[in-house]
Parts: sequence; structure tokens; C-alpha cells
Amino acid sequence: MTPMNAETKSGAAAIRPEIAEPKGAWAQSLQIVFRLAFLGMLILAGLWAVSNIRQIPAQSRAVVLRFGEFDRVRDAGLLIAWPHPIEQVVIIPARDTQIRLGSANDPRPPENNYLGLRNDAAARQNGDFFLTGDSGIVHLDAHIYYQINDPEAFVLSASHAEPALYRIYQASALSLLASRELDDVLVARPERPADEASHAANQRQQLHLDLMTAMNRRLSDLAHRHAGLGVEISRIDLSAALRSRAERAYEDVLTSIQGADQRIAEARTLAERKGQDAKQNHDRIIVSANAAAAERLSQATSQTAEVSALADQMKSSSREALLTQVFNERIGAILKKVGQVTAVDPRNPTRLIVPGAAP
Repeated sequence: MTPMNAETKSGAAAIRPEIAEPKGAWAQSLQIVFRLAFLGMLILAGLWAVSNIRQIPAQSRAVVLRFGEFDRVRDAGLLIAWPHPIEQVVIIPARDTQIRLGSANDPRPPENNYLGLRNDAAARQNGDFFLTGDSGIVHLDAHIYYQINDPEAFVLSASHAEPALYRIYQASALSLLASRELDDVLVARPERPADEASHAANQRQQLHLDLMTAMNRRLSDLAHRHAGLGVEISRIDLSAALRSRAERAYEDVLTSIQGADQRIAEARTLAERKGQDAKQNHDRIIVSANAAAAERLSQATSQTAEVSALADQMKSSSREALLTQVFNERIGAILKKVGQVTAVDPRNPTRLIVPGAAP
């Protein structure tokens, strides 16, 4: 061993006692702190590892995204997933759950002008007013319910699903109402004939289904273009109303129609009563005329009874002899009533004047 090596070993031996584990209260405290910190980190790591193990509640589903991409869907029950940010769990309603689309518009805009429309900074809230095929304006208050049929598409489009549904609703309602008259949406003209009124009532009942079908058709078109929202419309409740000024005008029209109908009914009642009175008078006149005719016929029959009897006798006996007999029976009573009789023979110009009693 060289002297240099001996010196090196002696120097190392002299240094070793200086880096030995420190002793004392402060050293022990630091050791405890570091051990507790290490234990806490282990506990936090364990909690982080099981942070995505959860219970999925009933009427819900879980969509698991791994590094931001769709991975799987799990129904209600226990879900075991990698912790965030490796896997992200999104809870969505179950397939058969109906979700109500929140309303962006008021049910009825306030009457802040004579049209019943907003003309201030809230003018965009006039989106629920639509133009019908006969140039009428109607306000629709729609309550839309939808269901999630594609969890992947719904989660990926969740941030703009409801605004897109609003636009689809407005586009569908616009096209449907443009092909209908105002009376096909609400009762606007009750004076229409019965067959037209029945057809309009069927159109009003069909509007809900037609609107739901049109919205689902547009959603299906988006899905075919790989831009679907992952939802389908399950129910729509519609409430139609008129603008404030138009509503008052229609109320005035309905009041006038009701008054006209009432007056027409009164006129028909009066005409029916007069018709019944006229019929009674007609029947009474007919009965009176028949009675008078029967009486006159009886009188004429009694007055002509002798003539009739004479006519019957003339059929069985000589006419000249019968006339002579009647003349002889009646001439005496006649001559007693006259003052003077002038007899003229048509074949002889001689006249015979027979004086009689003074009248």
C-alpha cells in the first residue's frame, strides 16, 4: 500500500462520521413528517385510483369517455372505470326517460304595443310567432319532450343539443303552418259549414303529430350525415293563441256572429209562429167556407126540390100536360098579385086585357 492510499483511507474514515444519520428531536420530527407525507400521498393515490368507481342510479346511464373519445355505455348499477383524466364518466337519463326542452320564450309576450309583439331588445323572443297559409299570425307555446336514443351522439353534442332542437322546432313549425289555414291551428271562424269545421278540427288534432314527425325527420337527416344529436322527439304539447289585437278583433267578430245567430234564431222563431198562425187561419177559413158552401148547397137543394121532382116526373109523363098542370096550379096565385095582365098571342096581333084587383 502506497502512502497516498493510506492517506485517502484515513481521510475517508475521517469524513464518514460527519455524514452519518443525524440524531436528535428535530431529526426525528422531520422523519415523521416525511413518512406521514408519503403515507398521505399513497392514500391520495389510492383514492384517485378508485375515484371513478361509482353507483349508477336508476333511470340513468353512464357514458365512459377514454381520453376524450367514446368508449362504452353502462346502465344502472356499479361502474368501474379508470380515474380522471384517463376516463371521464358522464351520467345521462335512461332510454325511456322523457326530458322536457326548456322554453326560451315566454308563454305569451306582454302587450307592450298594439300588435302584441316585442319591439325592444327582446325582439328575438318573437320566434314563437308563425305565419299561416292564409296570412294569419299565430303564437305557439310548445312543450317538447325528447328521449336519448344515441348516447354517444348526445354526449358529443350536449352543449348545443337544445339550441339545435329549438332551430329544428322553428323550421318544422314554419313549414307546417305555412301549409295550413289559421282555422286549422285554432278555432278562428266558427261560422264555417259543418263539413269544413270538422276537417279543420281534424287538422288541429293532427298538428301535434305532424310537428313531431317533421322534427324527427330532420333529426334523422342529421344522424344520416353523422351530425346527429342522439335524441328523438317523444311528445309535443301545443297551445295556440292570437296576437293581442287580433284576439280582440276575433272576439268582436265572434260576438257579432253570436248576436247575428241569436237574431236569426229569433226571426226564425217569429216566422215559425206566424206560419203556424197563418196555417190556423187558413184551416179556419177552409172550414168556414166548406160549412157555408154546404149550407148554400142545402138551401139550393131545398129550393130546387120541386123543380127536381118536376124534372123526374117529366121523364115518366107527357111534358105538355105536366107543364099545363103546373101552370094552372100556379097562375091563380100569380094573377092575384098583379094589377093588370096583357096577354099577347105571338101568332095573332090581337091583345086581350084582363082587369084585376088594384095592387
